[in-house]
Amino acid sequence: MQAITELFQTASAGECAEILDFWLNECSLDEAPDVYTVKLWQQLFQQRGSKFNRLVTLCQQWLIETDSL
Repeated sequence: MQAITELFQTASAGECAEILDFWLNECSLDEAPDVYTVKLWQQLFQQRGSKFNRLVTLCQQWLIETDSL
């Protein structure tokens, strides 16, 4: 996950959205990120500005859904 986190620091909003969608919605459960990692990504997207607001929201939704399982 470290490499993905590093990529999220520099990639475009569109590229980040595509990668985030895979990790939150498409990968298998044993490959899925943990809550700590998604919170880290959410903070990173918040720091990157308004182009990344949708990704912040996606992380938040995933965290809410994960908490309710």
